[in-house]
Amino acid sequence: MQFAQNFAVAFAFFFCIFFINSILLLVQRILLRNIDMMTMLSMVSLSMPQFLIYTFPFASLAASSMILGDLGSSNELLAIRSSGISLSHVYRPLIAVSIFLSFVTFLFADIVHPWASSQYSVRLAQLMQDMPTFEIEPNSVNTVGNIVLQNGQSEGNEIHDIVLLSTEENGESRTVISERGVLELIDSDNYVYSLSLDNPTILLSESDDISSYGLSSAEKATFFLDFSEQIPSLTSTSPVNLSSRDLITGIRERAPREREGQMSWHEGREEAKLMLSDAILSAFAGDIDRATLSDRITSAMEDVGTYGEYPPLNTYSQYYKAELAKKFVLSGACFCLTLITLPLSMVRVKHGKLTGFAISLLIAVAYWYMIFGVQLRIFSIHTAPYLLMSLPDLAILAAALLMMLRFRRAR
Repeated sequence: MQFAQNFAVAFAFFFCIFFINSILLLVQRILLRNIDMMTMLSMVSLSMPQFLIYTFPFASLAASSMILGDLGSSNELLAIRSSGISLSHVYRPLIAVSIFLSFVTFLFADIVHPWASSQYSVRLAQLMQDMPTFEIEPNSVNTVGNIVLQNGQSEGNEIHDIVLLSTEENGESRTVISERGVLELIDSDNYVYSLSLDNPTILLSESDDISSYGLSSAEKATFFLDFSEQIPSLTSTSPVNLSSRDLITGIRERAPREREGQMSWHEGREEAKLMLSDAILSAFAGDIDRATLSDRITSAMEDVGTYGEYPPLNTYSQYYKAELAKKFVLSGACFCLTLITLPLSMVRVKHGKLTGFAISLLIAVAYWYMIFGVQLRIFSIHTAPYLLMSLPDLAILAAALLMMLRFRRAR
Protein backbone atom coordinates (compact mmCIF):
# COMPACT_ATOMS: atom_id res chain seq x y z
CA MET A 1 0.00 0.00 0.00
CA GLN A 2 2.84 2.36 0.92
CA PHE A 3 4.57 1.58 -2.37
CA ALA A 4 1.39 2.41 -4.29
CA GLN A 5 1.08 5.78 -2.52
CA ASN A 6 4.71 6.71 -3.12
CA PHE A 7 4.50 5.47 -6.69
CA ALA A 8 1.44 7.66 -7.34
CA VAL A 9 3.20 10.74 -5.97
CA ALA A 10 6.39 10.07 -7.96
CA PHE A 11 4.41 9.21 -11.09
CA ALA A 12 2.49 12.50 -10.90
CA PHE A 13 5.75 14.42 -10.36
CA PHE A 14 7.63 12.95 -13.32
CA PHE A 15 4.58 13.02 -15.55
CA CYS A 16 4.07 16.73 -14.88
CA ILE A 17 7.69 17.37 -15.86
CA PHE A 18 7.20 15.63 -19.20
CA PHE A 19 3.77 17.21 -19.66
CA ILE A 20 4.92 20.78 -19.10
CA ASN A 21 8.10 20.45 -21.19
CA SER A 22 6.69 18.43 -24.05
CA ILE A 23 2.91 18.28 -24.34
CA LEU A 24 2.30 22.02 -24.03
CA LEU A 25 5.10 22.79 -26.51
CA LEU A 26 3.56 20.25 -28.86
CA VAL A 27 0.14 21.88 -28.63
CA GLN A 28 1.67 25.27 -29.43
CA ARG A 29 3.68 23.84 -32.30
CA ILE A 30 0.73 22.29 -34.12
CA LEU A 31 -1.34 25.42 -33.56
CA LEU A 32 -4.30 23.60 -32.06
CA ARG A 33 -6.39 26.67 -31.47
CA ASN A 34 -10.09 27.41 -31.77
CA ILE A 35 -11.04 23.74 -31.35
CA ASP A 36 -13.39 22.30 -28.77
CA MET A 37 -12.10 21.14 -25.40
CA MET A 38 -12.91 17.45 -25.96
CA THR A 39 -10.87 17.38 -29.16
CA MET A 40 -7.99 19.07 -27.41
CA LEU A 41 -8.07 16.56 -24.54
CA SER A 42 -8.28 13.71 -27.01
CA MET A 43 -5.18 14.91 -28.88
CA VAL A 44 -3.25 15.42 -25.66
CA SER A 45 -4.27 11.97 -24.38
CA LEU A 46 -3.01 10.33 -27.55
CA SER A 47 0.35 12.07 -27.06
CA MET A 48 0.80 10.82 -23.49
CA PRO A 49 1.98 7.21 -24.05
CA GLN A 50 5.29 8.37 -25.53
CA PHE A 51 6.10 9.97 -22.15
CA LEU A 52 4.68 7.23 -19.95
CA ILE A 53 7.41 4.81 -21.05
CA TYR A 54 9.86 7.11 -19.24
CA THR A 55 7.55 7.91 -16.33
CA PHE A 56 7.07 4.30 -15.18
CA PRO A 57 10.80 3.54 -14.61
CA PHE A 58 11.48 6.83 -12.83
CA ALA A 59 8.36 6.51 -10.67
CA SER A 60 9.31 2.97 -9.61
CA LEU A 61 12.80 4.22 -8.76
CA ALA A 62 11.45 7.07 -6.62
CA ALA A 63 8.83 4.90 -4.88
CA SER A 64 11.39 2.27 -3.90
CA SER A 65 13.86 4.92 -2.68
CA MET A 66 11.21 6.64 -0.59
CA ILE A 67 10.07 3.38 1.04
CA LEU A 68 13.56 2.17 1.93
CA GLY A 69 14.64 5.62 3.07
CA ASP A 70 11.58 5.91 5.31
CA LEU A 71 12.09 2.43 6.79
CA GLY A 72 15.76 3.19 7.39
CA SER A 73 15.17 6.54 9.09
CA SER A 74 12.59 5.02 11.46
CA ASN A 75 14.97 2.14 12.38
CA GLU A 76 12.47 -0.45 11.12
CA LEU A 77 15.07 -2.08 8.90
CA LEU A 78 17.50 -2.20 11.83
CA ALA A 79 14.82 -3.90 13.94
CA ILE A 80 14.22 -6.44 11.16
CA ARG A 81 17.92 -7.28 10.94
CA SER A 82 18.26 -7.44 14.73
CA SER A 83 15.44 -9.97 14.98
CA GLY A 84 17.27 -12.26 12.59
CA ILE A 85 14.93 -11.71 9.68
CA SER A 86 16.63 -11.35 6.31
CA LEU A 87 16.13 -8.11 4.41
CA SER A 88 15.21 -10.24 1.42
CA HIS A 89 11.67 -10.24 2.86
CA VAL A 90 11.66 -6.48 2.22
CA TYR A 91 13.37 -6.74 -1.16
CA ARG A 92 11.15 -9.42 -2.70
CA PRO A 93 7.93 -7.37 -2.90
CA LEU A 94 9.84 -4.42 -4.39
CA ILE A 95 11.52 -6.62 -6.99
CA ALA A 96 8.23 -8.36 -7.81
CA VAL A 97 6.46 -5.02 -8.33
CA SER A 98 9.37 -3.71 -10.45
CA ILE A 99 9.15 -6.76 -12.72
CA PHE A 100 5.41 -6.21 -13.08
CA LEU A 101 6.00 -2.54 -13.95
CA SER A 102 8.58 -3.64 -16.53
CA PHE A 103 5.87 -5.64 -18.31
CA VAL A 104 3.48 -2.69 -18.08
CA THR A 105 6.12 -0.36 -19.54
CA PHE A 106 6.77 -2.75 -22.42
CA LEU A 107 3.01 -2.96 -23.04
CA PHE A 108 2.84 0.82 -23.37
CA ALA A 109 6.02 0.99 -25.50
CA ASP A 110 5.07 -1.81 -27.88
CA ILE A 111 1.29 -1.64 -28.14
CA VAL A 112 -0.26 1.49 -26.64
CA HIS A 113 2.27 4.01 -27.97
CA PRO A 114 2.22 2.79 -31.63
CA TRP A 115 -1.59 2.67 -31.58
CA ALA A 116 -1.90 6.13 -30.01
CA SER A 117 0.63 7.55 -32.47
CA SER A 118 -1.34 6.15 -35.40
CA GLN A 119 -4.62 7.58 -34.07
CA TYR A 120 -2.93 10.91 -33.37
CA SER A 121 -1.69 11.09 -36.95
CA VAL A 122 -5.15 10.40 -38.38
CA ARG A 123 -6.92 12.93 -36.16
CA LEU A 124 -4.30 15.60 -36.70
CA ALA A 125 -4.61 15.23 -40.47
CA GLN A 126 -8.38 15.70 -40.14
CA LEU A 127 -7.92 18.77 -37.96
CA MET A 128 -5.45 20.31 -40.38
CA GLN A 129 -7.93 19.85 -43.19
CA ASP A 130 -10.74 21.54 -41.24
CA MET A 131 -8.69 24.22 -39.52
CA PRO A 132 -6.97 27.18 -41.20
CA THR A 133 -3.24 27.33 -40.67
CA PHE A 134 -3.47 31.04 -39.82
CA GLU A 135 -6.01 32.47 -37.41
CA ILE A 136 -7.03 35.77 -38.94
CA GLU A 137 -8.12 37.80 -35.97
CA PRO A 138 -8.02 41.59 -35.56
CA ASN A 139 -4.71 42.95 -34.28
CA SER A 140 -2.98 39.57 -34.04
CA VAL A 141 0.45 38.06 -34.70
CA ASN A 142 0.74 34.54 -36.18
CA THR A 143 3.95 32.53 -36.46
CA VAL A 144 4.27 29.34 -38.48
CA GLY A 145 7.75 28.00 -39.15
CA ASN A 146 9.89 30.80 -40.59
CA ILE A 147 6.89 33.02 -41.44
CA VAL A 148 5.47 35.72 -39.16
CA LEU A 149 2.29 37.60 -40.09
CA GLN A 150 1.14 40.65 -38.17
CA ASN A 151 -2.12 42.33 -39.08
CA GLY A 152 -4.48 45.07 -37.88
CA GLN A 153 -8.22 44.98 -38.51
CA SER A 154 -9.67 42.02 -40.41
CA GLU A 155 -12.99 41.07 -42.01
CA GLY A 156 -13.17 37.49 -43.20
CA ASN A 157 -10.11 36.87 -45.35
CA GLU A 158 -9.48 40.59 -45.89
CA ILE A 159 -6.83 42.01 -43.58
CA HIS A 160 -5.29 45.46 -43.10
CA ASP A 161 -1.98 46.92 -41.89
CA ILE A 162 0.02 43.86 -42.86
CA VAL A 163 3.63 43.12 -41.86
CA LEU A 164 4.98 39.85 -43.25
CA LEU A 165 8.39 38.57 -42.12
CA SER A 166 10.08 35.47 -43.54
CA THR A 167 13.53 33.89 -43.70
CA GLU A 168 14.63 31.77 -46.64
CA GLU A 169 16.92 28.72 -46.46
CA ASN A 170 19.79 30.71 -48.01
CA GLY A 171 19.67 33.16 -45.09
CA GLU A 172 17.84 35.91 -46.97
CA SER A 173 15.30 37.84 -44.89
CA ARG A 174 12.19 39.36 -46.43
CA THR A 175 9.96 42.05 -44.92
CA VAL A 176 6.72 43.01 -46.67
CA ILE A 177 4.50 45.92 -45.59
CA SER A 178 1.05 46.58 -47.04
CA GLU A 179 -2.08 48.50 -46.06
CA ARG A 180 -4.48 45.82 -47.33
CA GLY A 181 -4.43 42.20 -48.44
CA VAL A 182 -6.57 39.14 -49.08
CA LEU A 183 -5.53 35.70 -47.74
CA GLU A 184 -6.97 32.64 -49.51
CA LEU A 185 -6.39 28.91 -49.16
CA ILE A 186 -5.67 27.64 -52.68
CA ASP A 187 -4.45 24.09 -51.87
CA SER A 188 -6.09 22.43 -48.84
CA ASP A 189 -4.08 19.22 -49.26
CA ASN A 190 -0.67 20.90 -49.06
CA TYR A 191 -1.72 23.96 -47.02
CA VAL A 192 -0.69 26.54 -49.60
CA TYR A 193 -2.11 30.07 -49.27
CA SER A 194 -2.05 33.08 -51.57
CA LEU A 195 -1.67 36.54 -50.07
CA SER A 196 -2.71 39.31 -52.52
CA LEU A 197 -1.41 42.72 -51.40
CA ASP A 198 -2.18 46.31 -52.44
CA ASN A 199 0.73 48.76 -52.74
CA PRO A 200 3.26 46.54 -50.96
CA THR A 201 6.77 47.63 -49.95
CA ILE A 202 9.34 44.84 -49.96
CA LEU A 203 12.68 44.85 -48.13
CA LEU A 204 15.22 42.10 -48.87
CA SER A 205 18.35 41.75 -46.73
CA GLU A 206 21.05 39.26 -45.79
CA SER A 207 20.81 37.97 -42.23
CA ASP A 208 24.59 38.03 -41.80
CA ASP A 209 25.14 41.38 -43.56
CA ILE A 210 22.71 44.10 -42.52
CA SER A 211 24.37 46.64 -44.81
CA SER A 212 23.34 44.64 -47.90
CA TYR A 213 19.67 45.13 -48.71
CA GLY A 214 17.20 45.85 -51.51
CA LEU A 215 14.03 47.95 -51.37
CA SER A 216 11.18 47.85 -53.88
CA SER A 217 7.47 48.61 -54.17
CA ALA A 218 4.56 47.72 -56.46
CA GLU A 219 0.88 48.41 -57.02
CA LYS A 220 -0.08 44.75 -56.68
CA ALA A 221 1.78 41.65 -55.51
CA THR A 222 0.86 38.08 -54.66
CA PHE A 223 2.84 35.90 -52.28
CA PHE A 224 2.38 32.17 -51.91
CA LEU A 225 2.73 30.78 -48.38
CA ASP A 226 3.57 27.06 -48.22
CA PHE A 227 2.99 25.36 -44.86
CA SER A 228 3.23 21.76 -46.06
CA GLU A 229 6.42 21.17 -44.06
CA GLN A 230 4.97 22.48 -40.80
CA ILE A 231 3.02 19.35 -39.86
CA PRO A 232 4.72 17.92 -36.77
CA SER A 233 7.05 14.97 -37.06
CA LEU A 234 4.80 12.96 -34.73
CA THR A 235 2.43 12.42 -37.60
CA SER A 236 5.04 10.46 -39.52
CA THR A 237 5.53 6.72 -39.14
CA SER A 238 9.07 6.99 -37.80
CA PRO A 239 10.73 4.04 -36.00
CA VAL A 240 9.98 5.75 -32.67
CA ASN A 241 6.26 5.14 -33.25
CA LEU A 242 6.47 1.53 -34.47
CA SER A 243 5.84 -1.70 -32.58
CA SER A 244 8.58 -4.27 -32.06
CA ARG A 245 7.05 -6.47 -34.76
CA ASP A 246 7.15 -3.63 -37.29
CA LEU A 247 10.70 -2.74 -36.26
CA ILE A 248 11.85 -6.34 -36.73
CA THR A 249 10.21 -6.37 -40.17
CA GLY A 250 11.97 -3.11 -41.06
CA ILE A 251 15.32 -4.51 -39.91
CA ARG A 252 14.88 -7.65 -42.00
CA GLU A 253 13.93 -5.62 -45.07
CA ARG A 254 17.08 -3.51 -44.75
CA ALA A 255 19.41 -6.41 -43.91
CA PRO A 256 20.23 -7.33 -47.57
CA ARG A 257 21.15 -3.73 -48.39
CA GLU A 258 23.26 -3.52 -45.24
CA ARG A 259 25.14 -6.73 -46.09
CA GLU A 260 25.61 -5.55 -49.68
CA GLY A 261 27.13 -2.28 -48.46
CA GLN A 262 29.50 -4.09 -46.12
CA MET A 263 30.59 -6.56 -48.81
CA SER A 264 31.21 -3.72 -51.24
CA TRP A 265 33.32 -1.95 -48.62
CA HIS A 266 35.41 -5.08 -47.90
CA GLU A 267 35.94 -5.77 -51.60
CA GLY A 268 36.96 -2.18 -52.33
CA ARG A 269 39.31 -2.08 -49.35
CA GLU A 270 40.97 -5.37 -50.30
CA GLU A 271 41.42 -4.14 -53.86
CA ALA A 272 43.05 -0.94 -52.58
CA LYS A 273 45.38 -3.00 -50.37
CA LEU A 274 46.35 -5.17 -53.33
CA MET A 275 47.23 -2.07 -55.34
CA LEU A 276 49.38 -0.84 -52.47
CA SER A 277 51.04 -4.25 -52.23
CA ASP A 278 51.79 -4.24 -55.97
CA ALA A 279 53.33 -0.77 -55.66
CA ILE A 280 55.56 -1.91 -52.79
CA LEU A 281 56.64 -5.02 -54.73
CA SER A 282 57.50 -2.82 -57.71
CA ALA A 283 59.76 -0.80 -55.42
CA PHE A 284 61.76 -3.90 -54.52
CA ALA A 285 61.86 -5.08 -58.14
CA GLY A 286 63.08 -1.69 -59.42
CA ASP A 287 60.84 -1.86 -62.47
CA ILE A 288 59.90 1.84 -62.49
CA ASP A 289 61.62 5.11 -61.64
CA ARG A 290 61.44 6.62 -58.15
CA ALA A 291 59.16 9.56 -58.99
CA THR A 292 56.54 7.34 -60.61
CA LEU A 293 56.89 4.79 -57.82
CA SER A 294 56.42 7.45 -55.14
CA ASP A 295 53.27 8.76 -56.81
CA ARG A 296 51.92 5.26 -57.18
CA ILE A 297 52.51 4.34 -53.52
CA THR A 298 51.05 7.65 -52.31
CA SER A 299 47.94 7.18 -54.43
CA ALA A 300 47.51 3.59 -53.21
CA MET A 301 47.86 4.64 -49.56
CA GLU A 302 45.27 7.37 -50.03
CA ASP A 303 42.87 4.86 -51.56
CA VAL A 304 43.31 2.55 -48.57
CA GLY A 305 42.84 5.46 -46.18
CA THR A 306 39.55 6.52 -47.73
CA TYR A 307 37.94 3.25 -46.60
CA GLY A 308 38.78 3.77 -42.94
CA GLU A 309 38.94 1.07 -40.29
CA TYR A 310 35.26 0.12 -40.24
CA PRO A 311 32.58 -0.44 -42.89
CA PRO A 312 29.98 2.34 -43.31
CA LEU A 313 26.91 2.17 -41.12
CA ASN A 314 23.45 1.79 -42.57
CA THR A 315 21.64 4.73 -40.97
CA TYR A 316 18.12 3.34 -41.18
CA SER A 317 19.18 -0.11 -40.00
CA GLN A 318 20.99 1.38 -36.99
CA TYR A 319 17.98 3.54 -36.18
CA TYR A 320 15.53 0.63 -36.31
CA LYS A 321 17.79 -1.58 -34.18
CA ALA A 322 18.29 1.16 -31.60
CA GLU A 323 14.55 1.80 -31.27
CA LEU A 324 13.87 -1.92 -30.92
CA ALA A 325 16.49 -2.20 -28.19
CA LYS A 326 15.19 0.92 -26.44
CA LYS A 327 11.77 -0.67 -25.91
CA PHE A 328 13.36 -3.49 -23.91
CA VAL A 329 15.90 -1.24 -22.20
CA LEU A 330 13.28 1.20 -20.88
CA SER A 331 11.08 -1.70 -19.80
CA GLY A 332 13.98 -3.34 -17.95
CA ALA A 333 14.82 -0.01 -16.36
CA CYS A 334 11.97 -0.48 -13.88
CA PHE A 335 13.78 -3.51 -12.47
CA CYS A 336 17.31 -2.08 -12.74
CA LEU A 337 16.47 1.27 -11.15
CA THR A 338 14.61 -0.46 -8.31
CA LEU A 339 17.58 -2.75 -7.73
CA ILE A 340 19.98 0.15 -7.28
CA THR A 341 17.85 1.51 -4.43
CA LEU A 342 18.27 -1.66 -2.33
CA PRO A 343 21.69 -0.63 -0.92
CA LEU A 344 19.87 2.34 0.60
CA SER A 345 18.49 -0.09 3.16
CA MET A 346 22.02 -0.71 4.45
CA VAL A 347 22.43 2.82 5.80
CA ARG A 348 20.39 5.02 8.12
CA VAL A 349 19.57 8.48 6.77
CA LYS A 350 17.72 11.46 8.21
CA HIS A 351 14.42 12.47 6.66
CA GLY A 352 14.39 9.12 4.92
CA LYS A 353 11.51 9.64 2.50
CA LEU A 354 12.73 13.06 1.39
CA THR A 355 16.33 11.86 1.13
CA GLY A 356 15.23 8.82 -0.84
CA PHE A 357 13.32 11.02 -3.28
CA ALA A 358 16.36 13.30 -3.70
CA ILE A 359 18.60 10.30 -4.41
CA SER A 360 16.10 8.99 -6.94
CA LEU A 361 16.16 12.34 -8.76
CA LEU A 362 19.95 12.20 -9.07
CA ILE A 363 19.83 8.63 -10.37
CA ALA A 364 16.99 9.47 -12.78
CA VAL A 365 18.94 12.42 -14.24
CA ALA A 366 22.06 10.24 -14.63
CA TYR A 367 20.06 7.50 -16.34
CA TRP A 368 18.34 10.05 -18.61
CA TYR A 369 21.69 11.37 -19.79
CA MET A 370 23.02 7.87 -20.33
CA ILE A 371 20.05 6.66 -22.39
CA PHE A 372 20.08 9.70 -24.65
CA GLY A 373 23.86 9.82 -24.77
CA VAL A 374 24.14 6.30 -26.18
CA GLN A 375 21.23 6.95 -28.54
CA LEU A 376 23.10 9.90 -30.05
CA ARG A 377 26.15 7.70 -30.60
CA ILE A 378 24.51 4.89 -32.54
CA PHE A 379 25.50 6.50 -35.86
CA SER A 380 29.15 7.10 -34.91
CA ILE A 381 30.20 4.04 -32.89
CA HIS A 382 30.70 0.76 -34.75
CA THR A 383 29.12 -1.37 -32.05
CA ALA A 384 25.93 -3.39 -32.22
CA PRO A 385 23.07 -0.97 -31.37
CA TYR A 386 21.54 -3.62 -29.12
CA LEU A 387 24.64 -3.67 -26.90
CA LEU A 388 25.11 0.09 -27.04
CA MET A 389 21.53 0.82 -26.00
CA SER A 390 21.81 -1.71 -23.15
CA LEU A 391 24.77 0.08 -21.55
CA PRO A 392 22.64 2.31 -19.22
CA ASP A 393 20.83 -0.71 -17.74
CA LEU A 394 24.07 -2.69 -17.47
CA ALA A 395 25.78 0.24 -15.75
CA ILE A 396 22.92 0.57 -13.23
CA LEU A 397 22.95 -3.19 -12.55
CA ALA A 398 26.72 -3.23 -12.06
CA ALA A 399 26.58 -0.25 -9.69
CA ALA A 400 23.76 -1.85 -7.68
CA LEU A 401 25.57 -5.19 -7.30
CA LEU A 402 28.88 -3.54 -6.36
CA MET A 403 27.26 -1.34 -3.69
CA MET A 404 25.34 -4.26 -2.18
CA LEU A 405 28.49 -6.38 -2.10
CA ARG A 406 30.45 -3.56 -0.48
CA PHE A 407 27.84 -2.91 2.21
CA ARG A 408 27.57 -6.60 3.05
CA ARG A 409 31.32 -6.88 3.48
CA ALA A 410 31.30 -3.76 5.66
CA ARG A 411 28.79 -5.43 7.97
